[in-house]
Amino acid sequence: MREYGFTLAELLGVIAILGIIAMITVPAINRSLNQGREDLYQTQIKQLEKGAQDYYTEHLDEMPDNINSSSCKTINELQKEGYLPLDIKNPKTDEAFPLTTKICVKKITDMEFDYEVQVNE
Repeated sequence: MREYGFTLAELLGVIAILGIIAMITVPAINRSLNQGREDLYQTQIKQLEKGAQDYYTEHLDEMPDNINSSSCKTINELQKEGYLPLDIKNPKTDEAFPLTTKICVKKITDMEFDYEVQVNE
């Protein structure tokens, strides 16, 4: 009479195969999560820059006058003026960006400006 079931060797073989699959997939999933977090961080930085661009578009008198000069605003100032939402989070720390984080506009040429976010972490 034959009993149905798996032998110990078969069970160990399946466990070994599952372990190998886990060793292959876990690093790939981790890389994917880290890349997603970095992509979200870059999106948040662009949102901060866009808020500064909107602000300076309406406040042209505060734009830098000379080439290589810059003008900065903090997140707090831009939020108070309504140019940024109140809930911008840094995905790298899972906390809100510090309100003292500066978004600066630098005059490159007479018609070209560069925006830069200086995160205080």
